[in-house]
Amino acid sequence: AHYSEAKDIIEKEKPQLVLSDYAINGGSGFDLFSDFRISYPEDKSSTLILITSNISQSAVAKAAEEDVDSFIIKPYTVKSLEKSLINAVINKLYPSEYVKTIDAGKEQMFAGDYTIALSTFESAIALNKKPSLAYFYHGQCKYFLDLNDEAEDDYEKGLTINNIHFKCQVGLFDIFKKEGKHKEAYEVVRNIAKYFPSNPDRLKEVIRLCIMTKNYKDMEMYYDIFVELDERTDDVINFICSGMYIYGKHSLIEGDTAKTKDIFDKVGISCAGLSKFLKSMIILLVENDIYPEAQKLVGRFSMGGDNKADYEICSFLASSKSMANTERISTGLDLFNKGYKHPHATKILINSLFQDGNEKKAKEYLEEAEHLWPDDFKSFQKAVA
Repeated sequence: AHYSEAKDIIEKEKPQLVLSDYAINGGSGFDLFSDFRISYPEDKSSTLILITSNISQSAVAKAAEEDVDSFIIKPYTVKSLEKSLINAVINKLYPSEYVKTIDAGKEQMFAGDYTIALSTFESAIALNKKPSLAYFYHGQCKYFLDLNDEAEDDYEKGLTINNIHFKCQVGLFDIFKKEGKHKEAYEVVRNIAKYFPSNPDRLKEVIRLCIMTKNYKDMEMYYDIFVELDERTDDVINFICSGMYIYGKHSLIEGDTAKTKDIFDKVGISCAGLSKFLKSMIILLVENDIYPEAQKLVGRFSMGGDNKADYEICSFLASSKSMANTERISTGLDLFNKGYKHPHATKILINSLFQDGNEKKAKEYLEEAEHLWPDDFKSFQKAVA
């Protein structure tokens, strides 16, 4: 019924045959197979079969070569299922010369015999019309020998044969990441995220690179992936909300206020009441005179723990424009004297005092504010009454 249940069964029972749907509650068949191989790295006899529902999923299964032993397309009959199972098991028990040669090369490579392994993988390339996997392992040897350009060339050759080959894409990504080529690394991991079922770790990596390379508009695609995740860990929530906040801020700078409102509304829903995101968004909206959306976000606060100060500050900021000047002063003073101090809230208080004609008190708070937040008050401008 759920990914975690399947994982528990695999760890307890070590099944010889695993059939998994492409998408599972809480994960995907790809992740389940990966967990299986991590749990039983020496196992070479168990068979892992993916159940797909369309041609697109089947293409992805083919591109996940070696990670998926076989795949079956729905709808299927008992006869077609039996045939697929028998073929998959026979291929496992009696591998082709191509597969045996790759396995031999892998053993040599993992033993550190890179020169011998390279020769073995070259032999494997000649044994298959579509040797993407052999090119990947040939590239891996080059990568371990720090011959990154040659490794990149091998991965590219593999991708020429199968343009979404999973391992070749991961190989390219590792090279670009190692060399600090963030733009190139992002293009690869973006492609992986586009075609392969997402998992939290991959989603975090693609969001990080998306922001680093300033591909802000892609964040909406990753937000859609995030929404489809069955389980959202705290760190994934942090990544998606951080990325969406930066995208919203960028949209505001670009003059697209409507887009910022839409983005911040999504963050408000997804941030699970985390005050750091709500506070950042509310402050930015208030600074840009967008008060209704700021007030809407105040309602997203969770009122437990340490959120009280942030809630009261944000509530004051979001409602300040609609308050009478006397109310702004009394509320602002109350916050400041309780120790709930914030530079923008203090600016509103000081300006309200000036407007009220209480110049002496305004200057007292201005002096303290300049001491507390020198950078924020360098260019402080007194509001015109």
